[in-house]
Amino acid sequence: MAVGSVQGDTFDLKDLFGQARYNIEYYQREYAWTAEDVRILVTDLFEAFDRLERAGSAERSDTEVFFLGPFVYVEDSVQLRFLVDGQQRFTTLHLLFLHLNRAATGWEQHHVTRKLDRVITDFYRGDRPVFRLDIPERQEALEALYRDLPYEVPAGASLSVRNLHERSLQIAELLDERLESDRCSPFVDWLLSKVVMIGIRAPSRNTGFRIFESMNDRGTRLTPVDLVKSYLLSNVHRDEEKLNDQWRHMLAELTGVRGDSDAPRTFLKAALLARYACLGHEAPADRRDREEIDNALHIWVRKNTDRLKLRRPDDYFDFVQDLIRLATHHRTFLEATKRPYTDDGLSALYYNEVNGLTNQMAFILAAIHPHDTGTPAKEKAALVANFLDRLYVERVLNDEPVQAKDFQPDIDDLIPQLRECVTARDVAELLAAKLPTGTFDQVATFGMRGNNKAQVRYLLARLTSYVEKELKRPRLSDEYLDKERPWQIEHLYANHPTRHVPDDAPDEVTFRAWRARLGVLVLLRRSDNASYNDLPLEEKRHRYERENALAAILAPGYRMNNPTLKDFIARNDIGPYFRELGKEGMGGVVKVRGELYRRLCERIWDPQRLGFPAPATDRSLPDDPSGAETASVPTPRSPSPAPRRHALRTDLARMMRALVLPPGTELEGEHRGIRHIASVDADGFLVLPSGDHFNSADEAGKLVCGIRRCSGMAFWHVVVADGRRLSLRELRNEAQRDGRLAGARST
Repeated sequence: MAVGSVQGDTFDLKDLFGQARYNIEYYQREYAWTAEDVRILVTDLFEAFDRLERAGSAERSDTEVFFLGPFVYVEDSVQLRFLVDGQQRFTTLHLLFLHLNRAATGWEQHHVTRKLDRVITDFYRGDRPVFRLDIPERQEALEALYRDLPYEVPAGASLSVRNLHERSLQIAELLDERLESDRCSPFVDWLLSKVVMIGIRAPSRNTGFRIFESMNDRGTRLTPVDLVKSYLLSNVHRDEEKLNDQWRHMLAELTGVRGDSDAPRTFLKAALLARYACLGHEAPADRRDREEIDNALHIWVRKNTDRLKLRRPDDYFDFVQDLIRLATHHRTFLEATKRPYTDDGLSALYYNEVNGLTNQMAFILAAIHPHDTGTPAKEKAALVANFLDRLYVERVLNDEPVQAKDFQPDIDDLIPQLRECVTARDVAELLAAKLPTGTFDQVATFGMRGNNKAQVRYLLARLTSYVEKELKRPRLSDEYLDKERPWQIEHLYANHPTRHVPDDAPDEVTFRAWRARLGVLVLLRRSDNASYNDLPLEEKRHRYERENALAAILAPGYRMNNPTLKDFIARNDIGPYFRELGKEGMGGVVKVRGELYRRLCERIWDPQRLGFPAPATDRSLPDDPSGAETASVPTPRSPSPAPRRHALRTDLARMMRALVLPPGTELEGEHRGIRHIASVDADGFLVLPSGDHFNSADEAGKLVCGIRRCSGMAFWHVVVADGRRLSLRELRNEAQRDGRLAGARST
């Protein structure tokens, strides 16, 4: 194909979306990106932005960009381009702009919305916006999103429209988890100016179609996996053909598990990190094995023959054989990430995968020796995965960061120790000493915020699945956790505070805090959740009888004449808590259900149940409230929070650690004439009078004000030593300027 007239240019997103509208060619497939595709893109963008923030202005390069790959287009006119290849990324980015715009609008950041408007819409046709990604069948869905209106996917909608709606809901949740008001403006600036794509402009649609075919049909260059194989086999000097056949079979097996062409490279990276890399405390300051293996594993192998003990041809032969044996185990573990494998005890691999802990494989393979047979290998894998899952739950309940990178320091420290373990018992004893020692007291006040919905859904899924399994019903963990969200979180109490204040709850803020508590949340099928709408609990609980047992137990008479249920209650010591609730009032229900969930968590993540030696404990159970059948049940209060293993990285926590904002400082904010107070604890958490802890000033502000968006650093104020009343943002910026808070973000 002649390419003399094909041109390529670099676009940042501001120019890419701000210069023209885009349409798609007839041969483009539907918008079909999966939840995992979208999660990876959003995660990669935020992690790149986080790295830049952590680097500090002195280390930032004005030319540093984040490359999102190439796309192919035909320029039909000055302001209209036809996308030949790239609509999956374009559609996802356009959705991201729309949701950022909604967030900035809620925070009244009008300078941000003006920037986003230019990359979202081109002009108005009458009173209807014409979007930069101008595809008629998507107009209604995009317009509803742009105008913040309700939208239901119409019957008979195309795959693209249905998937567009699902991915839109997912992006909203991902942004809630990662974006705070004070980060919105700098993130949008970085996204629009520093994220780039290479545009390949074809002179005609026919040429564009041929480029599309060429990019999607032709072979690729040698991969790092190919280069590793070539290097190793060239040094074996015997049985090369046999090894080559085994290697090719290994690649096919790994690729086939999930239909992932990158699976062989992912395995090799995990194997090298697990068995050979210098990591954790043992790594000298100048060793960067993890980074080098991640970027160019074939070069790392060549550079580290001494560490790999590759001296003679037999060493190379044995090394390749060990890799192939490890790959057999890896394939088993990879299969286990697709759904819960209860028979082999490998369910935690699936749970970790759902929770985005994509670094678990290196952690697991560190405990596996190439010559391990199937059963001991599975036993070791189960222990490591269970340990990581337990660690995840502890951090969720402590409101600590739970992205994969947040676990990496602990994983890197443990990998060298796991290599020394020979038996499953060795692994169990090593990890038992590192298990969290908490008793799940945090469950009492743990609640759903805008930034932790995924974690709340996970806890509810595990609780619901455990109860259903104990009652010998189908275990639906994979359905509860499906990324398409067929099951939704149901609040027992509808968002109508006037039904409960002041009779059941002392004030609206307490009502909202209690309503979000884990104990008064359940999982219901999407259709059932919609049908209940905002009915009062007294009406809904009669209908809950057909739901899973965590909801059905609230229905009158559900416990009667059910031997299986009685046995389950006795085994789990939950008699006073697993019962119908009707006369206690909201405070009593919150207390009783909170203790029920706490006890179930203790059973689910009991060390012995997970395969570990039981830690010594003399913890006594709380008083039995079985007789508390009236509204006199004590108001739920916060237990002392468990010690936190990792410092928060928020501005609030940094100010606390620098004593710009000493622990115990009282904060205040005013909304619609009502004054709200809070305090800052020693970990940098914002604490409300109800005992609820928040790692985000935005989320605390949203709850007390009862609004969808709150710029917490502007809402919360403090009186400083000289008598001035400053917002947290003003205090932070002042402390940064005078050197008390070096390196803090400022907006």
